[in-house]
Amino acid sequence: MIYINGRFLGKKDGIGRFSLEICRGLQALGLPFTLVVPEWLSYDNSDGFSIVRYGRLRSHFWEQVDLLRFLLREGRPLLVNFSGLGPVWYKNQVVTIHDLAVFVEPRWFSRSYRLFYRLATPLAARSARAILTVSNFSKGEILRFLDVPEGKITVIPNAVSRQVVAGEGTAGPIAGAYVLAVASLDPRKNHKGLINAFTDPALDDYTLVLVGKTASNFNLKLGLVSQRNIRFLGFVSDVELRLLYKGAAVFVCPSLYEGFGIPPLEAMANCCPVIVSDIPIFKEVCGDAVVYVDPLRVEAIRGAMLQVLSDASLQRELVKKGLRQSEKFSWNASAAKVKRVLEFLG
Repeated sequence: MIYINGRFLGKKDGIGRFSLEICRGLQALGLPFTLVVPEWLSYDNSDGFSIVRYGRLRSHFWEQVDLLRFLLREGRPLLVNFSGLGPVWYKNQVVTIHDLAVFVEPRWFSRSYRLFYRLATPLAARSARAILTVSNFSKGEILRFLDVPEGKITVIPNAVSRQVVAGEGTAGPIAGAYVLAVASLDPRKNHKGLINAFTDPALDDYTLVLVGKTASNFNLKLGLVSQRNIRFLGFVSDVELRLLYKGAAVFVCPSLYEGFGIPPLEAMANCCPVIVSDIPIFKEVCGDAVVYVDPLRVEAIRGAMLQVLSDASLQRELVKKGLRQSEKFSWNASAAKVKRVLEFLG
């Protein structure tokens, strides 16, 4: 029996999307598994997953105590964690490490977050039977920071979810021309750099639309969103997100660090020109289908926006290349790779 840590169910971030899409793919491929979730977790289960509820503790306490107790009761079966780490001392498990930002820049995170993950991640990585990660860049980071053999790591890329590109309607929630950014309020997403770049009078005819959830575990104070042409929408549904991508004049992602970065791919799949940071992971994911900028130079971000917005030919070229690039990634292919890993582990 394969059990999957189901604490991700209901999460609306990129890690939650990865976990859900891989589970959907494994189910479609006929791999039997059961999701283990806390008793308090609310989820409508429209996918028809096999689910067992166990334990009432919250957060990491549930994984480290209740989930471990359940696994020991069941005879130490294989546990798969798509959203991160499971019980750190449990050996018969697969863990997923999406990125190692907490090792690269601890100051981006709250004290409790960085203390837990800087201690738990190496322990879980060494005790697990296999490690999944979302990019070759993140694989390199795991080899750089954690003492694990390379053969233990399998790269399982993210992709674009069907509901973010398919559907009716063309009218989004924003009137007029706008520049779009989709990212949680996390300092590594570099919202401050983007907002500062948007102060140029040449951009007065555009609205900067910021989409993404807030997170208490990150250290970020944005005392900057007071300009009349900046709107923060917070979390939006997949339908709203698709319409925002389709209506945007350009999508901008000036991140300082990513393990993968799904939003640029989503934007490309929705025929939106894309500007991203000149960082290694985006070279891997985005290829030659985007405009690259130095995320630490506000004038570079501003210049790239003005360049794309004023050049219709460049916009058409980016849209064409972006569609082609986004099609290189598939949740079905990624789920098939996971299935092979799990079958090998028995």
